[in-house]
Amino acid sequence: MMTIERGSRLTALIFVLAGLMFAPNTFADDMSDVMAIIYQYGDLENDLEAQAKLMRSDRVFIAQGMRQTDEAKNMANQIAGRKASESLNGGKTEFVTTIEGPVVSIHGDVAVASFVRWWNVYPHNQASDTSPLTWVTLVLIKESSGWLIKHTHQSPVLGD
Repeated sequence: MMTIERGSRLTALIFVLAGLMFAPNTFADDMSDVMAIIYQYGDLENDLEAQAKLMRSDRVFIAQGMRQTDEAKNMANQIAGRKASESLNGGKTEFVTTIEGPVVSIHGDVAVASFVRWWNVYPHNQASDTSPLTWVTLVLIKESSGWLIKHTHQSPVLGD
């Protein structure tokens, strides 16, 4: 009986040590995956249909004093608005997104990201413009398909 107990303890110790050894690598992979989603979120501003694939279907979006809980309708409205603007301008508008200072914390299968974002906007046949600085907070959920955005909150950066 003593040999079985000692063997069980040794096996348990090996599993614990292996878990501790590989846990930082798992966390590092999650961190790099979340950071990749953050930058894709910005880079896909020119392709809202592709950007929508980064979102959960139950995503909540808060910006400009509005809260939207119907992700499909939200994205349909954004796409329609973009197409209407481009029609008036006579061509495609180019968005170049800058994301600065992302801070990410991961809590199991949930990640919280905060960063500053702005756009350089290049409308067809018009002068370029720069959007105001905006604080963005994303809450991401890890699913079998990877990390998806569950919640987005955008607020203007005040002051200089």
